[in-house]
Amino acid sequence: MLVARSTHDLGEGGIVRAAFLRRASHAVEQIAKTASLETLAQALAASTDFGAVARALGGSAIPGSALDLDPLADALARGVSERDRLVTSAGGLLSANEVGRVLGISRQAVDKRRRGNQLLAVRVAGDWRYPAAQIGTDGQVPPLMPAILKAGAGLGMSGWAMLDFLLSPDQALGGLTPMESLRRDGLDAIGVRRLLAAAKADAFG
Repeated sequence: MLVARSTHDLGEGGIVRAAFLRRASHAVEQIAKTASLETLAQALAASTDFGAVARALGGSAIPGSALDLDPLADALARGVSERDRLVTSAGGLLSANEVGRVLGISRQAVDKRRRGNQLLAVRVAGDWRYPAAQIGTDGQVPPLMPAILKAGAGLGMSGWAMLDFLLSPDQALGGLTPMESLRRDGLDAIGVRRLLAAAKADAFG
């Protein structure tokens, strides 16, 4: 149960957090009341609390009255839901410490590899998280990953856009995803650049 606190006790940061919590709680309460049982069941199938909220925020779960007041709510919700789908497809997101333990390097070395486009990372709540799918069962990142990440950075692609690219099946790869093809040594540097350019054109064309 939330306990009311005075403005003086909360401080400026606490006031903002409390205000956001009230509005977010109200939105989730409205979705819980109006969404179909099927939608809520699908949301509960998510592996995390955040994932459950993200799935519940799909367009079909947002009350029509909310869409009338905020036309962008549907688009924003679909964006959140899409990120949740990518996280699931990527096998989850790892912290820098977790990646360091898997690769046998320090957290500082993980950060250095991220900055050097050797590891894929996405921004989550102001922090960096690393898609688990880029690390194979051998505990290694595909040798060509740095070339892909550097090419994507040169095209201005964000970490989320790059993750979507790596996990999307492509007919040019026989229906495999670029990540799967990387694991099978089915991509070379020229193929990487060609696929990335096509992916960027599709996204922004």
